[in-house]
Amino acid sequence: MAQPQLTPEQQESLQRYQQLAQQLEIIGRQIQQLEMEKRDLEIAKKETKELDNSAVIYRSAGRLLFKTSLEDVTKYVAEEYEKVEVRIASLTKRQNKMVASFKELQTELSGSQ
Repeated sequence: MAQPQLTPEQQESLQRYQQLAQQLEIIGRQIQQLEMEKRDLEIAKKETKELDNSAVIYRSAGRLLFKTSLEDVTKYVAEEYEKVEVRIASLTKRQNKMVASFKELQTELSGSQ
């Protein structure tokens, strides 16, 4: 039995559907990676809170380590944590919009068959 031919509009919708599926997968991986980074930063926050100001701290920059102050590290970790949270929120919002489009397209495709 031969498969029915798709109209150009259906082909375009199917292509958009596949692209959205790929983009959703990529965004999901990005969010997962950022969540791991956030956990690492939470650990760093916790560890730095337990240190006193006289502690010797090194921060990596590529392959090098630089001696730095507890204040600088605390500030850096807080800033990075905030950046990660903003990126997660942004990607999650984008992901939610894409999921809505994906479901809409899925309904459209299932209705046209």
